[in-house]
Amino acid sequence: MCIIVREMQPSEKKAVGELFKRSLSIIDRVIFQLAFEDTQRRARKQNGGTLIAEYDRKIVGSASMRIQVVKSKRIGFIDALVTDREFRGRGIGRSLVDNAITWLEKRGCEVIYATADRYNSPSWNIFIHRGFYPYELPHQFREYGINFLRLWFEELYFIGFGTFFLRRSKDQGKPRETGELWHLLFALLGLSVVLWIQLLRSQGPLILIPAICVVVAFSILTHEFIQKLAARKLGLETTFKAWDSGILFSWFLALFGVFFPAYGSVYVRRLDWWYDPKKDRMGVVFALGPISSLILSLTFWVISTLATDNLLIESAKIGYTISLLIAILNIIPIQTAGGFTWDGKKILTWNKVVWILLVLATTALIVLDVIF
Repeated sequence: MCIIVREMQPSEKKAVGELFKRSLSIIDRVIFQLAFEDTQRRARKQNGGTLIAEYDRKIVGSASMRIQVVKSKRIGFIDALVTDREFRGRGIGRSLVDNAITWLEKRGCEVIYATADRYNSPSWNIFIHRGFYPYELPHQFREYGINFLRLWFEELYFIGFGTFFLRRSKDQGKPRETGELWHLLFALLGLSVVLWIQLLRSQGPLILIPAICVVVAFSILTHEFIQKLAARKLGLETTFKAWDSGILFSWFLALFGVFFPAYGSVYVRRLDWWYDPKKDRMGVVFALGPISSLILSLTFWVISTLATDNLLIESAKIGYTISLLIAILNIIPIQTAGGFTWDGKKILTWNKVVWILLVLATTALIVLDVIF
C-alpha cells in the first residue's frame, strides 16, 4: 500500500480528531488531544508540528513533534503517535516515526525523547529499532538535575505511570539500564513512604515504621516473585521495573489521604517479544499476581485475628490492607494514559472466567473482614 507522510494542514485538525476518536480509548484520547493542541500552539511559534499519514485520501495515522530548550539545548519530543485501528501492522507507525526524527533533526534537535509502554509491543519496538533506549530516572537526574521535571511536564509524564522515557541521541552512547535490584528498592521505598505519610497524617505510633518496611517488602516481593517464577516456567526471562512517575504521584495523593500503590511491574526482557492479550500464555502470569496477593492478604488477616501482641496485630492489619489493595489494583480492567494496560484488563481479555473468580474472591475477603 502506498502511504504518503506529510505535514498536517490547519484545515485537517478535525480529521485528526476523528482519527483519535476511532483509534484510541477515552483516556488516551483526552491525553493525546491535549498534546495535539499544545503542538498546534507551538507550531505557530515554529516549535512544533504534526505529521499525518494518508492513504487513499484518508488520514490513517498521525504523530506530533515539539521542541523545548532545556539547559541551552534544543531537544525534541515525539508524541501522540496514532495509527488507525484498521491499518495497524502495515508500517504506518514506522514511517511516521522516521519522518518525525528527520523533522526534529533538521530543526537542530540533537536529542529526541518519546514515551512508550513496554507491553505496547508495536510502539516500543518501533522506537527501540530507531536508536531509542530507556532513559531512566538516575540518567535524567545526572544530566539535567532538578530540570528533569521539565521533561516530565513536557510529556505529561506525571500521569503516564506504566510508560517509560525513551531517548535518542547522536552524541552519547547508550547507557546501561539500571539494574532490577535498584528498581525493586525504589519501589519498596516508594510504597513505604506512602504508608509513612498515611501514618503521620493519622498520628499513628512511629514504632510501626520498621514494621511497615517489612510488610511492604514482603507484600511486593511475593507478588512480583510469583509472576517472575511463572514467566520463567513459560520460558520467558523477566525484569521488574519501577514506575518513577507512579511512585511520585502516589506520594502526592498520600498527602490527601489517598492510597494508590502504583509502584511498578514485571516486564519481559526479550527484544521484539510480541504480547498478544488474547492468545499469550502470559495471562497466567498476570492472574497469579493478584492470586498470590489475595492469599497473602488472607494470611495477614488470620494473623491479625489470632495474635495477641498489639504491634503484631497492627502490622498484620497493614499487611492485609496492602496486599488486598495490590490485588484490587491488579484486577481493575483499566487502561491508563499513554496506552498502558493494567493487569486486570489483560486478565479479563485473556480469560473472563478467571477474572470473575478473582473479583469474587476479593469481594469475599472484604466481606469476611467486615463481618468478623
